Amino acid sequence: MANEGQHSDSPELTSGDDIDKVLAQANPNPTRAGCPGREVLSALSRRERPIGDPAYEHLLKCSPCYREFRVLQQSGAPKRTDPRPRVLWYAAAAAALVLVTAGAYFILPNQRSRPPIEQPSSASATAELRAELDLRKYTVARTDQSTPERPPVSLPRGRLTATILLPVGSEPGTYEVQILDSNLRSVASATGDAEIRDFVTTLRATLDLGSLRAGTYQLALRRHGEDWRLFPADVK
Repeated sequence: MANEGQHSDSPELTSGDDIDKVLAQANPNPTRAGCPGREVLSALSRRERPIGDPAYEHLLKCSPCYREFRVLQQSGAPKRTDPRPRVLWYAAAAAALVLVTAGAYFILPNQRSRPPIEQPSSASATAELRAELDLRKYTVARTDQSTPERPPVSLPRGRLTATILLPVGSEPGTYEVQILDSNLRSVASATGDAEIRDFVTTLRATLDLGSLRAGTYQLALRRHGEDWRLFPADVK
C-alpha cells in the first residue's frame, strides 16, 4: 500500500540520458508499494541521505518515485539565464588564456627545465587494471524492510576489467553494468555474459573509469529483462 499523503504519479520529467528514461518508465508500480514519503524523496534529491540508504535502491524499482525524485532534483537546480553574457565571458577568458600562455613561454623560458608536474588522472585513464568484485555478501531479499548499511565495493580508476561474483541466487545470462554518480546519472557502462564457475555466478565486464574523480558512486547491475540492483561503490 502506498504511504499516506502520496505524491503525484505523473510528475513532468526532463530525461537526460538512456538510463534516465529507462528508470522513469520501466517499473510502473501502480499500487505504489513501499513508496517513501515526499520528504524522503526531497532529502534524496538534495543528497542529504547517505549513498547506502535503501531509499536509493527503491528508486530503481519504482518509476513514479524515480520521476518525482528527478523532478525535485531538476526544480532545485539553478535556472538558466540569458546565455549571451556567458558566451562573451567565455570568449574573453579564452583570449586571456592565449595571451598569458604566450607571455609565459617567452618571459619564463627557464620553466622548461623544471620537472614536469605529475598528472595522475592521465595515468589513471590509460592504466589497464583487473579487479575481483565480490557481491555475494549482499542480500537478494526484495522486502521493504531496512537493511544494515553495507560496505562499498572498491573500484580503481583506469580501464578496469572486472570479474564480478554475483549475489547468491543470481542467474547466468547477459547483464548490463552501470556506474552511477550521486545524481544517479550513468558515468560508465558495459555489458557482459555471466556464467556459473565453481558454483558461483560470475560476470566479466570492462569499464572505463579513467576519467572519474575519486569518490562515492553506485554500481548498478541488471540481467536482461530484470530490475536494476544497486550496490555502493568507492572509486579510488
